Amino acid sequence: MSTATASGQATPQAAATHQTNRSPRKAALASWIGSAVEYYDFFIYGTAAALVFGKIFFPAFDPAAAAVAAFATFGVAYITRPIGAVMLGISATSTAARKY
Repeated sequence: MSTATASGQATPQAAATHQTNRSPRKAALASWIGSAVEYYDFFIYGTAAALVFGKIFFPAFDPAAAAVAAFATFGVAYITRPIGAVMLGISATSTAARKY
């Protein structure tokens, strides 16, 4: 089965096969980059919560309570991100299903 026409141009089957072969690599790379950015974001936010947020956002609290309150905001962000990802994933899937 030939993947090129008589004029030397690739058929749609050949283009689809090439795109299918690259798709897992691109998805893996994109996932890795997204995970690295996510880790960096949480690392920076956690460091700032430990060192800065208690003093800036909770000055009326004693230092220990301010640190706990700052880490509580960190915990809320840690819990709500996956929930938001599920909600937006469902929304995106239903929107994409309506388009096609």
